[in-house]
Amino acid sequence: MDEVNMDSSDPSGDQRDLPQVDQDLVELRDHILQLLDRKLFIEKKLALLQNSSYYLEIQHEDGPQMEEEVRLLYDGTLINQQRLARAFTFANTHVKLLLCLLESLFQQILRGCRELCAFMEMYDQSLLDGGAADSAQQTLQQTLQYADRFEGRMFRNLGQLKPQDRLIPILYIKLPVTIDRSESYSSVSSVHLSWTIPGEEVKDPEQQFEVEVMCLHPTTSDTDQICISKCQAYNTQVTNLIPDRYYMFSVKREYSVNLVYGLWKDQVMLKTLAVSD
Repeated sequence: MDEVNMDSSDPSGDQRDLPQVDQDLVELRDHILQLLDRKLFIEKKLALLQNSSYYLEIQHEDGPQMEEEVRLLYDGTLINQQRLARAFTFANTHVKLLLCLLESLFQQILRGCRELCAFMEMYDQSLLDGGAADSAQQTLQQTLQYADRFEGRMFRNLGQLKPQDRLIPILYIKLPVTIDRSESYSSVSSVHLSWTIPGEEVKDPEQQFEVEVMCLHPTTSDTDQICISKCQAYNTQVTNLIPDRYYMFSVKREYSVNLVYGLWKDQVMLKTLAVSD
């Protein structure tokens, strides 16, 4: 028993007993692993931002009591339509440039992570030379700076439109509508379609959605090969479909007059069952 107790040493003590060079390598390796986890989060965030919709909201500095006045913006009562169009063009350009910047930063993060993964392979195989650790440390710091810049980019207010000093334009985001594959299914002549919005804790009862149905293999006898309908719920039943036929379904928010940018829409292909099934 005495011999067993002597051999059962504390792992943290082993690390403290390592030479300083080895301790630095272990610490560097831990920082790289943390960065790789952070890269996965950034990748998911970028995909959400690229698939989201962006809107320009005009707020009155005096608060909600001026909502009726703000509603008059889009019919030209308070703002000249030409000035409002310029504001939307500016907001659209702002979103495109920002998404382009985020994509560029992400590519820099990917490049740094690839170099650090190569360093990790050399580390695991004990093939490191004298300058490899210094080079990896420099790459790590540069990549961390790119990650900080990515996460630090915020969608700021666009400043005054200057039709009136008391009107403030604000750019805001709505996350993408995603079809729930696990809750969507087909029958002989109908399809049940369900969707969600990631990160939305409470469903908006006022939100309108646009559902598009397209037959992928139409024949000359088919009619209404593309059908668009509106729905206020987060699911719908599409009926009067042809048995044993492939259909493409897509869901997005209903068009809003203050939409600035939003190209992506989720799609899913489902096949109706054959009559014999």
